[in-house]
Amino acid sequence: METTTLPGLYCPFPGKLNPLVEKADRHTAAWVRKFGLDNNDGQWPLYQEQKFTWMVARMFPNADLFRLAIAADFNTLLFLWDDEIDRITLNDPGTSFEVLAGKMIGVLKGRYKAEPQQDPPLLLAMQDIWLRMVQIGPADWQQRFIASLQAAFMSNSWRMQHVTATGGISLEDYMLHRPGIGGANFFLDLAEIMEGIHLPAAWYADPLIKDLGLLCSRTICWANDLFSYTKELEQGDELNLVMLIKNKKQLPLGKAVSEAAAVHDDEIRQFLHTAEILLSLSSGQDYPLLDRYILMLEHMMEGNISWSTKDTSRYGIANQELRIRDYAENL
Repeated sequence: METTTLPGLYCPFPGKLNPLVEKADRHTAAWVRKFGLDNNDGQWPLYQEQKFTWMVARMFPNADLFRLAIAADFNTLLFLWDDEIDRITLNDPGTSFEVLAGKMIGVLKGRYKAEPQQDPPLLLAMQDIWLRMVQIGPADWQQRFIASLQAAFMSNSWRMQHVTATGGISLEDYMLHRPGIGGANFFLDLAEIMEGIHLPAAWYADPLIKDLGLLCSRTICWANDLFSYTKELEQGDELNLVMLIKNKKQLPLGKAVSEAAAVHDDEIRQFLHTAEILLSLSSGQDYPLLDRYILMLEHMMEGNISWSTKDTSRYGIANQELRIRDYAENL
């Protein structure tokens, strides 16, 4: 299989690891066993090596143990489900996914109660997570989270329809759906209850704030595509920014990787510019909250890169220094 060296990615943001990471990880290991998510098939130690808790501990460095445990459980569940979706996509496109997604939204809306005798462990585990989320997420947050999760399910349904036939989709369509495919859209909502940052309701309609959130979500996804494209190729999945650039533009792999990295770096610069404008327009009263919100997003972007390159075995790039703090280093 053709491969190429990964370039550095521009990420001038502060990094910090939540000191409660090991306690949260022990909680999640017990929680996985409690809900039978390890399937007793001997695969759980392989998942533990991927250190999913460290990802959220880097993204949410200030969360207390109750909150961090929620994020660690949820993140682990998402990765387990993502791998399950990858396995069923080729053999059962859409059916199992649509049923489970529909029940999950029903649980979140209070219209469905998962039961041990009739529902899979993934759904029972999500129900447990949601019962804890609503303790710290106010009603308006709950509605935003549910809407984001529904949008993510729609994007993943789109993915499952196209994963084996990428020739008929445009790069623009993929980039539109990608934050939902990876769950980066609802991770924005999750971050708010992790860090205890709640914006006034009217602010969520502000174009600059919406742009900040979207740029954060997108850059996380572009970095992930760069880190994971070789793993996905081994599974026959070319629905990835790198491979779409390569195939659509008929480029050598190395050039496609460089272009994907440039997309990431350009949007990081857009994020910085948008944040600067937003803060310059804010009142003295609003500035501290906006500054905290922007820092929250920065921790998410930095945490994703640091986890991928320092902690996890998932992508085979651990202990590689791929983060560039000063853009001049990448010129």
